[in-house]
Amino acid sequence: MKTTFKFITITLFIGFFFLASCTIQQDNYAKRTVSVSGSGSVTLEADNATIILSVVTRGPDVAKTSEENAAKMTAVQEAVITAGIAKDCISTQNYSVYQETRYDPKTGKSIPEDYRVTNQIKILVKKISMASEVIDLALKNGANQLSSLSYGVTDTEIAKKQARTLAIQQAQESANLLAGASGSRLGKVLQISEHADYAYPRAVMMKASANMDMVATEEAVATPVSGGSTTVTVNVDAVYQLK
Repeated sequence: MKTTFKFITITLFIGFFFLASCTIQQDNYAKRTVSVSGSGSVTLEADNATIILSVVTRGPDVAKTSEENAAKMTAVQEAVITAGIAKDCISTQNYSVYQETRYDPKTGKSIPEDYRVTNQIKILVKKISMASEVIDLALKNGANQLSSLSYGVTDTEIAKKQARTLAIQQAQESANLLAGASGSRLGKVLQISEHADYAYPRAVMMKASANMDMVATEEAVATPVSGGSTTVTVNVDAVYQLK
């Protein structure tokens, strides 16, 4: 009976030893990884423009000032619609009415002054060659504040796929280089994550004071507009197994 007990004890101990050894080898192997990054970019020609402009009016009577603003904004919208911009491509961004004040150092109080009414709209120009015409028409018909002009691309899906492929290829090339330099072979990819910059519109800020005379005349030269290009960029982080 004693002999049998010792044999079982030794067998269990040996089994535990091999199990522990196997676990340690797997843990060490799992730590043999390489982490890399890759980036892919595809440049596209911009095919649309977004214009943000305002009609700003001032006056002592809030009702009359609002009516004047409405009349000018109506004229602006009708002009650009007549030029070929669809109604659903024009949207109100902001509308505000407030009374301006002036500080009086003698009394230490704020003195009410004129009311300021601002109506800001966004115009999507799907045909980029029309951007210059739309700007000039808006200014000629009552707009007196041009906030920004940005360019974009209507369809970026194909460019996204191309940029993604380039990013992954770059990451794998880097992983292969590092694996070879360390005397290892590259195994399967264990993890991959994407960080994308999907062609955000390139904006050109065009700050203009509402007090400036921005009315276009018949003799005025058309506003030069160049769309340029938009870049779709995809960045990836990847973890590969080393053999």
